[in-house]
Amino acid sequence: RMEDRELQLEEMQMRWARMEFDRRLRLERELDEERRWRVKLEEQREEEEMEWRERMLGLQIEHEKQMMQMHADACQNQMQILGIMARLMCQFFGSASDGLGGGLGGLPPQVLQNLQHPGPGDLGHANKPGSNSPPEFI
Repeated sequence: RMEDRELQLEEMQMRWARMEFDRRLRLERELDEERRWRVKLEEQREEEEMEWRERMLGLQIEHEKQMMQMHADACQNQMQILGIMARLMCQFFGSASDGLGGGLGGLPPQVLQNLQHPGPGDLGHANKPGSNSPPEFI
């Protein structure tokens, strides 16, 4: 009878050890699964952040293009106004031969025309796509 009790005690200890082993194994599996889940979430977050950065960079580039175009348009408008004002001044002061002594009247007509309409090398390069001019507005 004493031997039976010893056997029962050994069996109980074996079952207890087996249960403890199973519990630890299950806990390790759960921890591994949680680690994989966290790594997956971190990768998703990093991917979303990269996509967001790409979108922001695209928007920044588009904004810079628009600002450069606005700047080029403003410069062109200023040049046109200056050309018109120069023509008006020349007309107002007259030519050198009318006796009023206007010093601007001696300018050839093509110079006055160029003041109003800048040529292809003057301002037109600022709004051409792919030009290598440095950005002034960011």
